[in-house]
Parts: sequence; structure tokens; C-alpha cells
Amino acid sequence: MSAQTLLSGGDKWYSYSGEVFGDVSAPATIQMIFIPNTGLRDTILQVQPFYGQPSTSSTNNALGIEVKLNDITIIKEQPGNGGNYRGNETWSVMVPRQSQIEVISLNTSANNTQIRGCNVLGYYL
Repeated sequence: MSAQTLLSGGDKWYSYSGEVFGDVSAPATIQMIFIPNTGLRDTILQVQPFYGQPSTSSTNNALGIEVKLNDITIIKEQPGNGGNYRGNETWSVMVPRQSQIEVISLNTSANNTQIRGCNVLGYYL
């Protein structure tokens, strides 16, 4: 889990989780990124989750992602079959100034050891 890092030009920032995975005791959700305050300017935020190879190809085993803005879910996706889903999309969302961002991995008992992570890039307006 990482914090917000301002790029040298001052008009963009980033945060990345690195590779995150658990074991059989991993909870149903794992926080990957938490930014308590995005700053004094509105932001266009790009959310880029990534997932490793699924542990099994059975149904109801896919990892998912939830993005919360000020404790309100704005993106939530967890498909049923990890064997046919790579889940490496990018979403863009508008984030008001001084907002809280949280990116959470959604798990099932069949995929706790699967690698996942997330990168976010914010463009100040």
C-alpha cells in the first residue's frame, strides 16, 4: 500500500500498491491503496488494476476491485470466472479536491494467493 507521490512538474501524482497477495487466511478484501486527501485541486484519476494468473479456472473464483471515493463505492467489479478474465482495464474518474480514495481487492476463498495490484495516476485540473 502506498501514499500519494507528487510528480516533479506538480500537475500529476501517482500511487501504486506493488504486488499484493495473501494466503488461505487472507480476508475477503485487501486494501491496496489509501489516499486520505488528494490535495487542493480537482483531479482526473486513472485507476489501473492488474491481476496475475488465476489459481484455478473454476467458476466464482475471480478477483475483483472496488474503488471508493469519500467512502462511497464508485467502481465495483468481480466477474464470476477468473479463468477467462484478466481484468486489466483502466478506469478514469473525476475526483473533487480534498477527497479520500481507497482501492480494495475483492477476493474469494479460491484466489487468496493470486497476485494482484493497482496503480493510480492523478492529473490535476
